[in-house]
Amino acid sequence: MTTGEGTRTRVFVSYAHDSSQHRRLVLRLCTVLARQGVDVHVDEWHTDLRRDWFLWMIEQLERADHVIAVASPQYRAAGDGNVPADIHRGVQTESAVLRNHLYRDRETWTRKLLPVILPGRSVDEIPLYLQPHCASHYRVHKLSATGVQELARVLTRRSDPPVLAPAPAPTRHRPTAAVMSTLPRGVASFTGRRQEAEQLIARVTEQDAGIHVVTGMPGVGKTEFAVHVARRVADRFPDGHLFLELRGHTPGQGPLAPADALRSLLVAIGVPTRLIPPTLDDRARMWRDRLAGKRMLLVLDDAADHEQVRPLLPGTPGCQVVITSRRRVPALEDARPLPLTVLPPDAAVAMFVRLSHRPADDQASQRIRELVRVCGHLPLAIALVAGRLRSHPCWDVRYLTEQLVSSTNRLAEMRADDRAVSTAFELSHRDLPADVARLFRLLSCHPGPDFDLYAAAAVGGGDLDTTRRLVERLYLDHLVEETAPGRYRLHDLVRHYAATLLAAKRDEDPVERVLDYYVHVATEAARLLPHPDAPADPVGHPPAHVPPLTTEAQATAWFTRERGNLTGCVDLAGPRHRVRLAAVLHPYLTQRGHWDDALAIHNVAVLAAERSGDVAGLAASLRDLGAVQLLADDYSSAMVNVSRAQRLYIQLGDARGEAAAIEHIGAVQYALGEYAAAARNLMRALALSGEVGDRYREASSHLRLGIVRHLTESYSRSSLSLVRAYTLYRELDCGQGQAEALSYLGLLQGMAGDGSPALRCLTKAVALFAEIGDRRGEATALCRMGTLLRAIGEHTEALATLHRAHLLFMDLDSYQGEANTLRGIAMTRYLASDRTAADYTVAVDALERALTLAGKIGDRLCEAGVYHDLGVLAHLAGHCQEATASLVRALNLRTEIGDPTGTVDSLNDLGRLAADWPEAGDAFSYHERALRMARDIGAFVAQARALEGMGRCLISDSYSGSGRAYLREALDLYERLGLPEAQGVQAALEALGRQ
Repeated sequence: MTTGEGTRTRVFVSYAHDSSQHRRLVLRLCTVLARQGVDVHVDEWHTDLRRDWFLWMIEQLERADHVIAVASPQYRAAGDGNVPADIHRGVQTESAVLRNHLYRDRETWTRKLLPVILPGRSVDEIPLYLQPHCASHYRVHKLSATGVQELARVLTRRSDPPVLAPAPAPTRHRPTAAVMSTLPRGVASFTGRRQEAEQLIARVTEQDAGIHVVTGMPGVGKTEFAVHVARRVADRFPDGHLFLELRGHTPGQGPLAPADALRSLLVAIGVPTRLIPPTLDDRARMWRDRLAGKRMLLVLDDAADHEQVRPLLPGTPGCQVVITSRRRVPALEDARPLPLTVLPPDAAVAMFVRLSHRPADDQASQRIRELVRVCGHLPLAIALVAGRLRSHPCWDVRYLTEQLVSSTNRLAEMRADDRAVSTAFELSHRDLPADVARLFRLLSCHPGPDFDLYAAAAVGGGDLDTTRRLVERLYLDHLVEETAPGRYRLHDLVRHYAATLLAAKRDEDPVERVLDYYVHVATEAARLLPHPDAPADPVGHPPAHVPPLTTEAQATAWFTRERGNLTGCVDLAGPRHRVRLAAVLHPYLTQRGHWDDALAIHNVAVLAAERSGDVAGLAASLRDLGAVQLLADDYSSAMVNVSRAQRLYIQLGDARGEAAAIEHIGAVQYALGEYAAAARNLMRALALSGEVGDRYREASSHLRLGIVRHLTESYSRSSLSLVRAYTLYRELDCGQGQAEALSYLGLLQGMAGDGSPALRCLTKAVALFAEIGDRRGEATALCRMGTLLRAIGEHTEALATLHRAHLLFMDLDSYQGEANTLRGIAMTRYLASDRTAADYTVAVDALERALTLAGKIGDRLCEAGVYHDLGVLAHLAGHCQEATASLVRALNLRTEIGDPTGTVDSLNDLGRLAADWPEAGDAFSYHERALRMARDIGAFVAQARALEGMGRCLISDSYSGSGRAYLREALDLYERLGLPEAQGVQAALEALGRQ
């Protein structure tokens, strides 16, 4: 095998005698290459043919077409000047000559030098001075003709080695001579980090000397980031850019000693080995002296601690140092930290796509998004998993994701060749003191997303001061992240690694300690929240250290911080803890609108109580589950569960519990439109609560009874119930109850036409809700206030108030709240406008947005309400055909889902429309149907409006006698209920009398 004109390619092989086995592998490589037609020259084969080794070596390098550098630990150590002068002298000399050739003629020697990695060796064993300059390395997996095929093809010039892009063109800062640079190659897969990169570039390009510390957890991509930035700013440093690996966390090696690091740096800038001083201090002084007056960029990678780095820092302005480390280094006083976190989801997806070489259409993109989430968005994990997919052409993203998710040891799946995520974590774990390592293992059992020092102390069973010290060490080593002052979390993959350590150790299980801690603190916090059902004493052992909770606001804030952890405790706990946690979480979850969490937790508690035979716990869990189902509009399920709870309380002889269940039954009946039955049960609950002295239950029963009575009796009696509820809540110092009573009282007074008192009640309710942090209650009260302001003609203020409510509901992610406020905004904006075609379009658009939101959550009640509003709006605008279609659709929906109150409203509004536009149907018939249904459910307001509509229909058809009778009946109801509509009916009757 020959080149060009028949001359064989001449190759010189440079290697170190690591061991006799390594030497045999090198000679085997030379033999295989020679059989491929390569003219191989190696030291071992020329022992008897030379006299002056140095001249022989110089001749070999000059005559060689290519120089192969065989990677090995000793070859790298000698090549980078990290061994004593009398060790591997030949390699040190060859490296010095090769470094000089690279410095003087980069283009030629970039092509001539070929690093080769033999079987069992690693890319990390290539000397650093070769990595940024030479062509891509060649891995020989097998010492055979096929194993060296790619290398032989390059050596025999059948293909050129892939080289780095040419150096950038000289700038005004760069001298014409070559610039010394040992920066590694940039990583092709580097993705994202734009903001952090711009921040570091801005710092590094400052004129004064600077020290910049890039920190982050293992595998987050610190080295790649530092090299990426260094290459972008390299032309700003005309005196060179040096990269030195400090081996703070290198497998099988200890950290590079500062003296050895200085020796490598001095050799890199051209100081002959014989002139380097023997002591650390003298080397540091020489280093600083050689850099004086120069502009140089120094990248110190993988620093172990500040003591390793401090002697390496230049002492001259103009030099910039970028340090990467897994540890935070607060002891470097002048250093400016730049912590790196995991990649954002979009950047993680982009990185995976680039590395896996797989297309990312919409469907695949969603699967990739899930895959990188399983990888914790950690760059190292993403790179390794992408490599696995790339090496398995028949795999797809879904299959790979399933492999990772189903694996009992996910970290074991995240590896490629000699690289693994678990290895990166192990290098950080190995340096931890025993007590820190123990806490690290135990924290893998913490049930939630983050924790504070009190929870960490419960996990470890230690005191707060000791725990603070141990957690601080984990934080400095980037094994925990601080998400907020005093709160910490483990990355998902770090948690998984810690869990594998704990499983292997099998020395203790902290789960019971953690559960006892959260149950005890949650119980004490729940006692500070206003609620009729006081929590029972907690089970288990009380923790030694608990956070100070003395006020309702502190308790609410604690529940807000710990909600995810408490939910995790429910999943982790046994039956007794599950039932107790569900009970103490109920007040907070329902008051703050976390209904999905509450439903999941109470369902789990019901199953746990049933399986363990805990009858009292089952009754309480069923009662609370029914209460949440009522809030979520699942009325049939709510009735089943609260009725079952009532039977269990009767069986237990628990009158207090029975009163609670009966009150919930009444509330469900009200929601179902069974107003008379609801009133009866609420009266029973009120009486029973009074007998057992349960004042909280009395107050809540009065509140619910007041809501029902405005439909079944009179507004005055309804107001009396609400005022009584407010008074009891105030005596009990229950801000939540006071706010709810005032909110309903304001709504009621507004409906009765008492605008000023209603505004005062709603204003106070909004303030109380805001004070206690109930943003959902605040938004609801604002929505009612906006409706009231619209009714009294204050359209501008009404719009502003409704927009405040809408923003709150948006922050709460409450689609239902958003939809209802959009309904109010649409109607208010139209009434306040000139009612042009454009105004109508804007209002319709808002209602259609509300319809979309209702559809997203499957809220058919709200959907029917929006169609009703669309019909009323179209009627106002004179679009009677559209109005008919919308109102009929609302009527059909409400009938289908069993909403009697809404059905009556739709029938009455269809009657009004038909009175104006007969094509909508028979107005009298609509009102007549509404009257029958309103009487069935005991809805007196709806009865009065139906009677008024029937009377006006008959009068318009000249049946004045019958019409007067219906109007008088409507007037009696309006006056008894105290409604302002009485005035309009009275005026109509007087007008008839004058005819």
